[in-house]
Amino acid sequence: MDVGWGSVWLSLGSLGVVCVIAWGALRLMAGRGVGKATGAVKVLARCPLEPRRALYVIEAGGKCLLVGVGEGPMTVLAELDGEKVRAEGAAPVGTSRFADVLARVMRREQP
Repeated sequence: MDVGWGSVWLSLGSLGVVCVIAWGALRLMAGRGVGKATGAVKVLARCPLEPRRALYVIEAGGKCLLVGVGEGPMTVLAELDGEKVRAEGAAPVGTSRFADVLARVMRREQP
């Protein structure tokens, strides 16, 4: 059975060219700031709940918000006191830190 190695090499070469073009386009866009945060929105903390669900504390437009993210649209769950969030030192941290910050901001004790 004749495989036709010429077409295999042509396909691999074409795939390589497409990959190089995509890589170059991504590098060019990243250099121009595409896909990078501008500072208007900051993620202060993240708490994964399930593989496709998480809670975020974000700062946007001078407000701190608790946002739920899942399979559907994002939902603003609560507006948090920005001064308390900043005083607690919320920063991109792990899950346990998120729970501590959220509990203190929401005036609840940790179990």
